[in-house]
Amino acid sequence: MLETALRLLKKIIPKPVFRAFQPIYHFFLAVTGNIFHRFPGYKITVIGVTGTNGKSTTSEILCEVLKASGEKVGMISTVSIEIAGLRIDNKTNRTTLGRWKTHHLMREMVRRGCKYAVIEVASEGIAWHRVWGIPFDGAIFTNLAPEHLNFHKTMENYRNTKGKLFKKLSSLYNWKKTKRVSVVNADDKESSYFLSFKADEKYTFGIKKGDVKAKNIKLRVNGADYDISVQDKTYSVTTGAVGEFNIYNELAAFCMGLGYGVKPEEMVKVLAKFSGTKGRVEHIDEGQDFSVIVDYAHTPDAQEQVYKELNRFKKGRLISVFGATGDKDRGKRPKMGRVAAELTDAIILTDDETYNEDSSQIIKEIYAGVPKKLQKKVTIVPDRFTAIKKALAVAKKDDIVVITGVGHQKYRNQGGRKVVWDERQIVSDLLKDLKRSKNAK
Repeated sequence: MLETALRLLKKIIPKPVFRAFQPIYHFFLAVTGNIFHRFPGYKITVIGVTGTNGKSTTSEILCEVLKASGEKVGMISTVSIEIAGLRIDNKTNRTTLGRWKTHHLMREMVRRGCKYAVIEVASEGIAWHRVWGIPFDGAIFTNLAPEHLNFHKTMENYRNTKGKLFKKLSSLYNWKKTKRVSVVNADDKESSYFLSFKADEKYTFGIKKGDVKAKNIKLRVNGADYDISVQDKTYSVTTGAVGEFNIYNELAAFCMGLGYGVKPEEMVKVLAKFSGTKGRVEHIDEGQDFSVIVDYAHTPDAQEQVYKELNRFKKGRLISVFGATGDKDRGKRPKMGRVAAELTDAIILTDDETYNEDSSQIIKEIYAGVPKKLQKKVTIVPDRFTAIKKALAVAKKDDIVVITGVGHQKYRNQGGRKVVWDERQIVSDLLKDLKRSKNAK
C-alpha cells in the first residue's frame, strides 16, 4: 500500500522536483520494505543472477537444480515467480520487482520453508536500491553487452553497477555465516572484473575457457547434446533447450549447484528435462509446415545469437519481425536493424513497446542501421498484430518466422498505457486461423 501511495504522490509532484528526490524515494522504499517484512534475506540463502542476456533462463534452470538437492526453493525472475513448488507468471514486465514486493515474496519463501531464493537482478534494479538490504550469498554473471545505456551512459558504468551484486559477497560481515559462491562466464571479456571480488568459492564456466566447460557440442533443432567437463570428470548432457547460448545458461546453473553441493548426476537429470523458458526461443506449433519462434531478444547481441542459431537449421528463409522499446537506449536501434539485415532473409519492422515515444520514429531509427544494399529486405508494418499476421501469411514451407522483443510478456506499454498482449497466444490463434482458412479452400 505504501508503494502505491508513493506512486500516486509521484504523479502529483512536478517532475524536476521528483527527479531531485528520486534516490531518496527509492532508498526509503528499500529500507521500509526490509523493516516491515523483517529482513527476510537473513533467513534464507539468496542467489542473484545478473548479466545482459540469459538471466531468466539461468534463474529457472538454477531453481530446478537446487530443487534436485531435495530442498524447497523460491525464485523471482522476469518470467516467473515460484515459492516452494508453486509457480505463477510474473505479470509486471519488470525484472527486479519493487522493494516491498520482493521482500514480501521472500518473507513468503521463508514462511513456506524454502532454503534458497533465486533472484534475477537487473542493473537498474541495483541502481535504484531494489535489492538493498538483501544479503546475497551467491552471484552469477552471465555476460555483458550494450544495454540500458540511456540510463548508465557508458559500458563501464553499466558493468560497475552489476559488479555491486558481487561486491555484496565480499562485504566484511557475514551475519548469516553462509558460504559465498561466485560464478562467472569465463568466455566474456569482463570475466576478470567480476572475478576480482572476493568469495569463499569461485567457479568459471564456458565453451572456450572455464573450470567447467562444455565439449563435444552437437546442436539440434530441438536441443543439444554435449559433455560437461569438471576437473577430471565428464558428464554427458542431452537437453531440449535450443542454441549454444542456452548451454552457457545451463553451465552457469550447474556451477552454482556445485557450489552448494548438488550432485552432478542429479543436475544432469534436470538439464535433460529442461526444454527452455516461456518466450525464449519458444516454438509455436499448430501443425503448420513452417516454423514460428517467439523470443524475448531486445538487444543487438541477443538478436544476433538467436539469428545465428536459427540459421544453422533453416531450410527455407529466416523471416524476422521486431521493433524496439521506447524511452530506452536509442543507440541500439540502428544496430538491431543492421544485425537483422545481415542475418535474416526478410524483415518486417514494426512497433514493440512505445512507452511515450512515437512508434514511427523508433522504426525510422532502426531502419537507419540497415545497409542500403539490404534495404530491399525490409517491409514496414507499424501495427504489431498486422505485422505478425503478414509474416505468417507470407511464410512458405520450411521457412522460419522469428518474432522478437516481447516474448513472455502479458501486456505492452503503448503510449504510457498498459495494453493486454500475450504474443504467444496471439501467434497460436493466428496460426489456427491460417490453418482453418487454408482448409476451407
